[in-house]
Amino acid sequence: MKPVPLRGTIEPAPKARLNEPAPRAILSMLFWLNSPFDPLPLEGGRALRYELLARALSDLGHNVVWWSSDFHHLRKVKRSLDSVYAVDGYQVRLVPTLPYRSNVGVKRIVSHRRYAEKWRMLADKALISGELESPDAIILSMPPLGLFDAAEYFRKTYGSRIIVDVQDAWPENFYALMPRVPRLVLERIFATFEQSARRAYVEADRISAVSAKYLKLAQSYGSEVPSQVFPLGGKLPELEKKSESARERTLRLIYVGNLGASYDLRTMLEGVGKLIGSGCDISLDIAGDGSERKFVSSFAERIGQRICFHGYLDDKRLDAVMRQCDVGIIPMRSEMLVAVPNKLIDYSGYGLAVINGLASETGELLESYGCGVNYEPGNVRSFTNAVCCYVTDREMLKQHQLSARRMALKRFDADKISETMARWIVESLKGV
Repeated sequence: MKPVPLRGTIEPAPKARLNEPAPRAILSMLFWLNSPFDPLPLEGGRALRYELLARALSDLGHNVVWWSSDFHHLRKVKRSLDSVYAVDGYQVRLVPTLPYRSNVGVKRIVSHRRYAEKWRMLADKALISGELESPDAIILSMPPLGLFDAAEYFRKTYGSRIIVDVQDAWPENFYALMPRVPRLVLERIFATFEQSARRAYVEADRISAVSAKYLKLAQSYGSEVPSQVFPLGGKLPELEKKSESARERTLRLIYVGNLGASYDLRTMLEGVGKLIGSGCDISLDIAGDGSERKFVSSFAERIGQRICFHGYLDDKRLDAVMRQCDVGIIPMRSEMLVAVPNKLIDYSGYGLAVINGLASETGELLESYGCGVNYEPGNVRSFTNAVCCYVTDREMLKQHQLSARRMALKRFDADKISETMARWIVESLKGV
């Protein structure tokens, strides 16, 4: 694939060689992004934080190289993309990555460590050969742990600044997903995790975070650098007004996301199964993949047509399903330190009311905007009561759906968020 010319050049640039970024634009900066988890351009997934940030920086006239993994984190398969390609005015480079089947476990830890090591090696090789120029700044996703230590090499060698973008509470959430071992024991075993996190938070040149909770976490480690919160966002779809007759039909629930240990999937499935068994007029769509796939698909087969397991859906197919649903479910375990998951953005963007098991900022947002019902994770009766609120009160469902869309337009418009984040990064680095 031939590279797309980078935007923002002030003078005509010589033609770049295959898979090589165009020469630097005058007065522009070169940014390296490193996030191995988000879907990549050209593979059919919806654009998330790093794709949108890459576009925003490019639109401002800066050059961007996005380093990612050749392993699809959501689908747990090797990506079928070129190792280097250009799209939408920036370049994507893939790092060979060890596969892992579960989001929790030693294999993922080893994979992340090898990923950071391999990235440093490949990037250094490209710099030495002249294939790439040294970056003015490197924006790192946090997690994975270890990326900051690798990026530190480029700061010492080339003077690159480092922005750490906190997207999850690591190692704290990793502890929550481990087997039932006392936290103190886990902290002693994984002491290097906290040391790595501390270095990233304290020694970064800038900190960005997807929520105030994560920014406070970074500051609790001793971070005192300039910082800012930029929420997760999504491309909000254009919606048609739902007919009144649609509100009287079967209440259609949906869960979209990872099928892993951090989600309260069993409570959700048992609750839906009980309601269907009692004659309640509901259905459940499930779209996603993960370590619990076999359990989820088997449960769906046992219940029958009222639970439809789709597996992983690309952007177009997911859009078609979401438009037919009424209520989105966030069945997250209460001990997780997640602030606002992507699925809340997806649900509210489609104007779905929300059944939520996650406290913290998600619960506060739903209460503030009046667009969801909370339940107690692990408690099937609490879950079924939440579902029945919408089964029996369709007027409340209608109001919650309207409020959810209003929340999405005000809080989760990705174009506004990514542009604001890109401008803050650029401005905050001037003169540094």
